Amino acid sequence: MSCCAHLHLLIIGFLWLQPARAGSHSLRYFESTLSGPLPGVPQFSTVGYLDDAPISGYTSESRRAGPRAPWMERITAEDPQYWEDSTQILRGTEQVSKANVRTVMGRVNQTGGLHVVQVMYGCELRDDGSVGGFQQDAFDGHDFLSFDKDRQTYTAAMDAARITQDRWNSERSIAQYWKDYLEGRCIEYLKKYLKLGAERLQAVAPQTMVTRRKNGGRTFLTGYAYGFYPRDIEVKWVRNGVEMPWESSDILPNPDGTYQAQKTVEVQEGDDEKMYNYEVDHSGLPDTVSVMYEEKSPPMGVIIGGVIGALGGVALIAAVVWVVYKKTSGKSSYAAANQGPAPADC
Repeated sequence: MSCCAHLHLLIIGFLWLQPARAGSHSLRYFESTLSGPLPGVPQFSTVGYLDDAPISGYTSESRRAGPRAPWMERITAEDPQYWEDSTQILRGTEQVSKANVRTVMGRVNQTGGLHVVQVMYGCELRDDGSVGGFQQDAFDGHDFLSFDKDRQTYTAAMDAARITQDRWNSERSIAQYWKDYLEGRCIEYLKKYLKLGAERLQAVAPQTMVTRRKNGGRTFLTGYAYGFYPRDIEVKWVRNGVEMPWESSDILPNPDGTYQAQKTVEVQEGDDEKMYNYEVDHSGLPDTVSVMYEEKSPPMGVIIGGVIGALGGVALIAAVVWVVYKKTSGKSSYAAANQGPAPADC
């Protein structure tokens, strides 16, 4: 698989992980299967997200389902077999998904190289009480097949998917099962997880700081917001009250489920750095926070080392995670309620 394909998958992952609309909540699963081994990356993996926070996961290396959020460990109090049941389901899903990758490769006349198939599915509970749901499959970062829950039909996005489209549309029980799952059991578990993680899922306000670097006579200011939840945040640079065009901007996940954001701007020649303010707007803040660079800020150097290192490490991990946690075969069938439908032969 080319670097471009990896980048495309990275972009897809971040798009699908955009938080649900304000006041709504979502439960989403991302499964991925590679056609062969890739050092440091599981051949098969799946991760579950409540809103935009990872809550559960499984890989072909661990071969065990387990919590990705500490509070998910408490689910065994009401369902002692939860993780064992999930493990058995996903071990079966892993085998079917690996076979499906080879099937799709044959459909597109690919006999070698590294390829990836993704499945992304989930449900949404909106603030007005209505529910939504989706299932989308991709091959090598390109749309392959999608499910319309309301019409109960599958639509192929490429010629190679038409066989699967026709087969699943003719077997009406598959579409009916997906609709029932997305509107029923998926919503049931979404509510269960929301109750279980209610305390952790409260908004966490970001901490902020600004750093400066010089390069070839040019000066750059970078604003950071870190340790916040949920992911949705607005950061911008303002010069004398006017928003500046940004040089770079990233929102990256932290291992503890919080996020970090940064945005960089170049200081115009002749400007005083105090003319520039880094503004942060987040649901965890009562008002917009405005921060400027302070050269003599004592804690800055100490914090920066940790934050910059964390940003670099998280960026690398995120790139691998999104490349992996978003690809698995485009098929659907019947599985346990807590994990969702497993792939079927395509």
